[in-house]
Amino acid sequence: MQDDIYIDSVSGSAEVLVYEERFAEIDAFYFSHDEAIKDRSVEQKSEVLLKELELALSNRGLKNAVVARLYAIAGCLAFDLGNKSLAKSYHDSSFAAFKGDARSLILARRLGIEKKFDDKIKLFSDKSILLLEKALDYYSDCEYAKALANFDEAFLSLQPFYRQYYGPLREKSWNLRDASGETAKLLSMEQITVLQMIKITNLNPELLFNYTVGKNLSEKELYNKIAGSGLLNPASQGINVENVVSKETLVTKQIAARFLWNLYNQRKNTPQNLVKYSSQFKERRLRSPVGDVKIDSPDFDAVLGCVENEIMHLEDGIDFGAEKEVSGAEFDESVRKIK
Repeated sequence: MQDDIYIDSVSGSAEVLVYEERFAEIDAFYFSHDEAIKDRSVEQKSEVLLKELELALSNRGLKNAVVARLYAIAGCLAFDLGNKSLAKSYHDSSFAAFKGDARSLILARRLGIEKKFDDKIKLFSDKSILLLEKALDYYSDCEYAKALANFDEAFLSLQPFYRQYYGPLREKSWNLRDASGETAKLLSMEQITVLQMIKITNLNPELLFNYTVGKNLSEKELYNKIAGSGLLNPASQGINVENVVSKETLVTKQIAARFLWNLYNQRKNTPQNLVKYSSQFKERRLRSPVGDVKIDSPDFDAVLGCVENEIMHLEDGIDFGAEKEVSGAEFDESVRKIK
């Protein structure tokens, strides 16, 4: 401590950086994915790193500041894994070893122990890792413009690996910097349901005006209107309520293409084009040009129509990725192409 300013003497040390880098990769994954998305390989990486940190901490020759940092990293790992009681224990050990570690302050904030995080930041000479935490906090709250500003300021002073792992969050913040409130939450989702797909479409009320007539419908009314319109049915089936996808169904590229192709033709008033591809290919006995969508698929026309009209794209030039789940931002990018 010097004139009430904490001097961070360990962030740049080799014995700490090796653990900070491995933690950054894991932590960025947890911030990049919804809680519902589990990845056992990342959990295993977390558990392995936690054991290695405990082994490193058994070295009695470590400086107190390094001990505090390693305990704090272990605590943040435990927190990411959902073990808050273990995270709290590591925090207490970190604080006992050295008062004034930046990572320990971050852990305290995540645990809800530290209520004056912004005030405490002012006490540190090097605020970069704390500004990164502020960026992550804003990112989690879907305040993307503020997240972007803090990411950019933090990356100016941090080691390159921080940008490598947290960079995609910064890019997403840039893409969503003008979104706020409910719009930001919808567009930030890694997975969306059919109802959320409809709500994203309705962010431009003109696209669904024929069904809403400009009224602010409840979620139930909005879904029922769209389900009853045939927009959620394969083009080959037309309006068939029995086969419509439920509002809780997770949207795959195939389901998105089905909805977008129906909407595209409704907007252009070209119902005769809904099944034009399957008719032509079957008549000429041609093979499907898309690897994972066969001609007899009820969504063959939707996939080809969306690809040909550049509403959606192939994953690798061959396969469409029909079963791949669609994020809110991805769907918004596609639906914006329909005029």
